[in-house]
Amino acid sequence: MINNSQPMAESQRSDEVVIVAPTFYVVSRKKLAILYIATLGMYSVYWFYKNWSNYKNRMSDKFDDDRSIWPVPRGIFAIFFTHALFREVKAYGDDNATVSEWNNESQATKLVLTMIVSNVLDRLSYRSIGSPYTDIASILILAPLLAQLLSAQQMINASCGDPNGESNSRFTVANYAWIVLGLLIWILVIFGIFSPG
Repeated sequence: MINNSQPMAESQRSDEVVIVAPTFYVVSRKKLAILYIATLGMYSVYWFYKNWSNYKNRMSDKFDDDRSIWPVPRGIFAIFFTHALFREVKAYGDDNATVSEWNNESQATKLVLTMIVSNVLDRLSYRSIGSPYTDIASILILAPLLAQLLSAQQMINASCGDPNGESNSRFTVANYAWIVLGLLIWILVIFGIFSPG
């Protein structure tokens, strides 16, 4: 007689495996950079949203007291929540030497100031004030914004135990769709800057 109880027990155990999302949004820096540039920086709204969404889900599972966190507004109005996010990342990953040495307050301040300058340039560009210089400057400021996000992402990945973001390094169909849409927007922006008007 064959004893099937052992394989069945293994099968039952494998059914109980639960994949827990990381506390913050883990993504490879390469993927973040490509999606950020392709979407003219719009990916940052999603980036902030996902960080707060993951944090809310993880903390509410543990403590059932973080219902006051609304990820969508925190993604849209990231300027007001950047310091809080970076504080939470540092507190969560404080047992990691790299994260514990991170000056999160300074980095958050730099990112917020750069976002403010970017928003001012975007408004000037939208109203054709200082055009085409403000148009070009509003595109060029994407570089320091991206540098700040990449630095923060390194700390987020380290705090979640995936320093290279390997668990989210492959591009999905949705990622490619955003890249195509972003390229179309890039074409429109470049045409708008350099077309005679």
